[in-house]
Amino acid sequence: MKNENCENKVCKHVIGFDPIKCECKTVIMCNLQSGGKTLFKLQKLMNGVSYDIMTLKLHQLEGIGLIYKSVNYAYPTEIKYFLTIKGWECVRSLRNYVDVDSIAV
Repeated sequence: MKNENCENKVCKHVIGFDPIKCECKTVIMCNLQSGGKTLFKLQKLMNGVSYDIMTLKLHQLEGIGLIYKSVNYAYPTEIKYFLTIKGWECVRSLRNYVDVDSIAV
């Protein structure tokens, strides 16, 4: 009961599907729990998701602070996405409701 306030803040974003609103974002977050991935790696893991939709969903997750983008300026430039602490809390909260390991590909 003491964690209810903390959990509710996280659950508002995940379980209530307030800003996450789509399964695609949940699957992205579950796939990022095993480490940083490029947009193309995430797209490959999620068959059938277009480039435009993937970039939109990544931008939305980044906007609400659940993931962050890391840019390596070596040649070729590589951009990877990672979960933030808030993102990890969301994935942890999801574990109470779904098997997030089976969602991740």
